[in-house]
This record gives sequence, structure tokens and C-alpha cells, in this order.
Amino acid sequence: MDVYETGFNFMSETLQNEQETDIRKGQWTEEEDSLLQAYVTLHGEGHWNSVACFSGLKRTGKSCRLRWLNYLRPETRRGNIRLEEQLLILQLHSRWGNRWSKIAQHLPGRTDNEIKNYWRTRVQKQAKKLECDVNSQKFRDTMRYDYIPRLVEKIRAGNANESVHVDPSYRARGE
Repeated sequence: MDVYETGFNFMSETLQNEQETDIRKGQWTEEEDSLLQAYVTLHGEGHWNSVACFSGLKRTGKSCRLRWLNYLRPETRRGNIRLEEQLLILQLHSRWGNRWSKIAQHLPGRTDNEIKNYWRTRVQKQAKKLECDVNSQKFRDTMRYDYIPRLVEKIRAGNANESVHVDPSYRARGE
């Protein structure tokens, strides 16, 4: 390596370190939220590194993307995951595994992160109670023949006048 390359590497590392010190971390302020909303409203979603540079925010592109998708996007749904959504998550997870983004596409307004958190806090907790792994046959059988049918009954009881679509492969053994 010659002297010029060494000097260039040092210079680029110095510039990168200076830029990193300008980046704000931690909680977002209302002013930052407003700036991000205004910028995305005007220019649209995507190109998050550009959003970070040109919006006046001293945040990374990843931070801007996550803030928008998980908190500020108007169609993002808040609150507890409904019984129907729980059932769909279980059905889709059995089909696709931990492909949270793909599952989220079937739950309008829900983010992949929210679905992953639901799985890790509620479903994995259920597996711990059963003292088994979420990928085990014992867990899959319990979900299929016990938990999901009870969930379907709760849904039907709550929506007596509405029809609920249930994947036929999730019917209990005696039906």
C-alpha cells in the first residue's frame, strides 16, 4: 500500500467519523416527526437515505424508514392484535415460517415488526408453558388441535352474525 492510499483511507475515515457524530440518536421529537411527515407527504416514501439528507433531519435513512413505517404512516394500525388477525398470523406462519414481511402483507396496517413481536411474546410464551420448542411436532399439534379451534370459537362467539374463514387444514380431529 503506498502513501497516497493510506492518506486517502485516513481522510475518508475521518470524514465518516465526523458525519457519524452529527447523527442524532434516541427518542424522536414532535418537530422531527413533523419534518419527516412533511417530507414524505411532499416527496413520497422510499429513498430513505435521501430523506435523511434533504429533510433537515440528522438521522440515518434506516431510522427515518423505521419511524415512518412503524409510527407515522397514516394507515398503520395501533392497538392489540384482534382475534381474526391472531388466527391469520398462526395460519400464515405455519405456511411461511418467520417471513414477517410476507405475513404483514396480509394484515393491512400491521407492520412486520409488530407481528414478529406478537409471535415472540404470545406464541413463544405458549410454547414455554407446554415445555416444548415452537418448531416441534408437539407444539404444532397443540396449536392445530387445541389452541386454534378455541381461537376460532372465540371469533365465532364474538361475530355471531359474520362468517369467519377458517383454513380447512386447521379443523379439529373430530370434525
